[in-house]
Amino acid sequence: MSLVVRRATIEDLAAYTPMARNFLASTPMGELIPFDEEAFKVFFTNAMNNPDLGAWIAEYDKKAIGGAGALAFPMYFNPAYVSVQEIWWWLEPEARGKGAGKAMYREIEQWAESKGAKALIMVALENGKTHKFEHLYARQGFKPMERTFFREVA
Repeated sequence: MSLVVRRATIEDLAAYTPMARNFLASTPMGELIPFDEEAFKVFFTNAMNNPDLGAWIAEYDKKAIGGAGALAFPMYFNPAYVSVQEIWWWLEPEARGKGAGKAMYREIEQWAESKGAKALIMVALENGKTHKFEHLYARQGFKPMERTFFREVA
């Protein structure tokens, strides 16, 4: 099988949409917010035109098996420093453990470097796999920074 990880384009919308739906369903936020396909199409289209938002798609033999996105932004306490934060990450269950995740991570890391980022921030969702990601990130030199909590307000 041939693995390719590349920047996503607007032509990837049809392949990306079911992965975005699966990603949301796998997150705690999926308990609160339903997936809106039309709104996602608008978001994805806008993302493709935003130089501060990177989106990648992973393919095995030209079949979409994963996607990731990251946002570059100036730090509010010192805007001279840019950070890049991963904001979504999905690999189809059958594609996990086969190198696509590592390849997507490398693409995000290289993009962060190209943006002149001082920091790269990766996320581990509270979904029963947090410990696995803590270990994986620690091996790459990441340190824990914070935990995020949510609750429904309306």
